[in-house]
Amino acid sequence: MFTTSRLAAVALACCAIPALAALAPPTARAQPQQAQPQQQEPAVLAGVQYLQRAYAGRQVGETAMIALGLLKAETPVTDPALAACLAKIRSRFVSGGYKAERNAGFDIYEAAAVALALSNLETAERGSLLETIGEYLKRKQKPNGSWDYDPRPHGDASISQYAILGLWECENNGVAVPPSVWDRAAQWYMSVQSSAGSWNYHRDENDADSISMTAAGVGSLLICRRQLENYRSFQKGLNPYLTPVEDNGPRADYKPASSLAQINASIARGMTWIGSNFSTADTKIFGKSMFYGLYGIERIGSLSDREAIGRIDWFAKGAAYIRGSQRPDGSWTYPPYSDDVTTVWAILFLTRSTKKSLQRLDSRKLGSGTLLGGRYLPSDLTTMTVAGGRIISRPMNGAVEGMLDVLEDPRIADADTAVAGILDRYRKQGPVALRPHKDRFRRMLRSRDAGLREVASWALGRSGDLDAAPDLIKALEDGDERVVAAARQGLQLIARKIDGPGPEPGATAERKRAAAEAWRTWYEAVRPLDSTSADAPATASPPAGGKP
Repeated sequence: MFTTSRLAAVALACCAIPALAALAPPTARAQPQQAQPQQQEPAVLAGVQYLQRAYAGRQVGETAMIALGLLKAETPVTDPALAACLAKIRSRFVSGGYKAERNAGFDIYEAAAVALALSNLETAERGSLLETIGEYLKRKQKPNGSWDYDPRPHGDASISQYAILGLWECENNGVAVPPSVWDRAAQWYMSVQSSAGSWNYHRDENDADSISMTAAGVGSLLICRRQLENYRSFQKGLNPYLTPVEDNGPRADYKPASSLAQINASIARGMTWIGSNFSTADTKIFGKSMFYGLYGIERIGSLSDREAIGRIDWFAKGAAYIRGSQRPDGSWTYPPYSDDVTTVWAILFLTRSTKKSLQRLDSRKLGSGTLLGGRYLPSDLTTMTVAGGRIISRPMNGAVEGMLDVLEDPRIADADTAVAGILDRYRKQGPVALRPHKDRFRRMLRSRDAGLREVASWALGRSGDLDAAPDLIKALEDGDERVVAAARQGLQLIARKIDGPGPEPGATAERKRAAAEAWRTWYEAVRPLDSTSADAPATASPPAGGKP
């Protein structure tokens, strides 16, 4: 939260006030109105117009929140008020990273709000700023997994919620966040949940539990569960031989300490508590701000894909309260918080801002081909590369390194053109086009994206080099059948035999292991005595029989 004096900052820290603190009353300044957002309900449009008049003179945290509200209401970036907010945000990025306007823990709110605003811009509009702000938030995590004011070590449920929100949007936009960040955050939230299922600001200070902080706890755990599920899914089909050796960054072999059952149980208890206590008539149960609490309710409703919490239609109840309390100038007020931030919270609820983030994420995944198969090889390679003497999917031109960059970047759409480019280069030049990139393909085999692993298996197999065999043998135990098929075909090509020890399509994990052992026995029999010698194609036959 942000205040106008150091004394007020200390007081707010002691009182554990959420989100962004009240500022001095704004001076309304008329601004040119351009490109008004379309297809929004009247309450949202009136709120946007208020923010367009009242944005000037705010600190960076509030400025970022106003930018977020305008963006969620689909205000174009050419709007003068939004453009001014974004310019102020960008001014805090210096050569050494992000320079926060506030400190002592208030900088976490600020940085998180900046991350939320930037994540709703297109890549070209934000450049690499999201990477920088993501690093800032990661560095601020406490040893116990929380985020808090300085020098408190215990954890603040509100600050932690904002940090998690900011990092979630960062990771949704391609910024790497180590799984340990989510795991430790989940552990902390579960450790400070009451036996009744609720949360408060500071469990060490025994302040009152509230819907706002319980929504913060449930919403944060829902996000942590989503992000950790990526690693749990990978583990289900991970060959122990595929464990990467990496000193930095997220590890594909990470095993979360927070079990899915523990997180689900904690979420369920929190949901039950909210469902039993939700009432727009009793605003005290929401805590410091009804609007802050409703913003949290929208988040858990969207993340859990629920239209009701308990028996409560949370959106209908919340929207009725918000629409009925809007002031004639388009703003909402809820002292002690500033009207601009309270107005942003109202807009974020009415526009279902978290649902918009989820839809944006799904759209990005579909566009990149991760779900549609853009990074997979086609089942029939000729349908992509040659049909009637021409390329069906236009291949990417340029260096193979550039094609691999496209494949490995989940934010880039049209990955099928990069796959087509690699296939076309192999068709024209043969194994020589692939051999210089074997190490890169080996790294791709550790990706969580099964499409990348399939392309890597295909390429290593068609390099024709015996030293690619160990990697392909490990890939035989992959959880994705297309990866296994590509690895098996690659081994058959390297061994120069159509048949081999399998595994057959749809093989069980046990039969995959048996086939891998059979191929490993073959490899040990034919590999050069000096494992560091130049690559040499295999000449010995693989074990006969075709199946283990």
